[in-house]
Amino acid sequence: PCLMYVNPLEHDHIDVRDATKLTADEMLVVYKQESDVIQRRLLYGPAVFVPTAHEWLHEFNWHGVDGNDKTRWIPGAHNFHKLSTIPGQMYYNVRDVRTNDDITMRVKLMLFYQLTDAELMLNMTHDPIADFINAVCSDVIAFASQMSYNEFHKQTHLLSNLKTYPQLCQRAKRIGYEFTKVVYRGYHASDQFQVLQDSAIQTRTQRHLNTEIEEERARLEGFKLKKEMERTAQRQAIESAQSQQRQELDKKRQTFELKKAEKQHEAKLKREAKEQEVQS
Repeated sequence: PCLMYVNPLEHDHIDVRDATKLTADEMLVVYKQESDVIQRRLLYGPAVFVPTAHEWLHEFNWHGVDGNDKTRWIPGAHNFHKLSTIPGQMYYNVRDVRTNDDITMRVKLMLFYQLTDAELMLNMTHDPIADFINAVCSDVIAFASQMSYNEFHKQTHLLSNLKTYPQLCQRAKRIGYEFTKVVYRGYHASDQFQVLQDSAIQTRTQRHLNTEIEEERARLEGFKLKKEMERTAQRQAIESAQSQQRQELDKKRQTFELKKAEKQHEAKLKREAKEQEVQS
């Protein structure tokens, strides 16, 4: 704090401003002029900064998020002095992405980045966000231009791989940033094509359901046939066992009847022999 008299002979006016307070994840870029030399230094938080008579702050003028659309970025919409040093993220939709069979779409991404070298960033770029947008657009457009729509649909998982974004990673490294992750959030084709695509998806889904229904019906018929064959085999086994049992019973009955007849015949012969003895 200081006290100064507004001398109309020396001063036009005096402005009273608050000191700049920095948290642990913020920093300031401070310039100071001594004679004809201008020096720059980085002030990291936590701190409270009050400039001297020959000091001023660097004002950043970057792309900013549209208040009505978080995926749309407006040049010069983000003006600030405090630079964040913690990892950041941004939503962005790459528009007018065209496949080699002339299908145009909008690819939705989420980008995660980290400031690694503030001095390099100050020397190499005035707007890192603009650099990120230009680089990611180039990577996505180059990725899609090499394949047809159907091939693109099958390869969308690669859009979550940092290796798919060489220009983005190289540009970020040159300006003091590093990308840690890119998340693919889907895509949207033109409304007319989307209607056709939705119809094709419904057709494929219905065809898949019909195939599953037919396969289930075939499995059910096979199951029924298998069970019927098992029941037939069981009936045949029971009938065979019963037939064999009847044959064994008949055989035993015949043997019993034969032995009974033999014993009766022997008894008859004995009686006749006794009768003959008595008569004689």
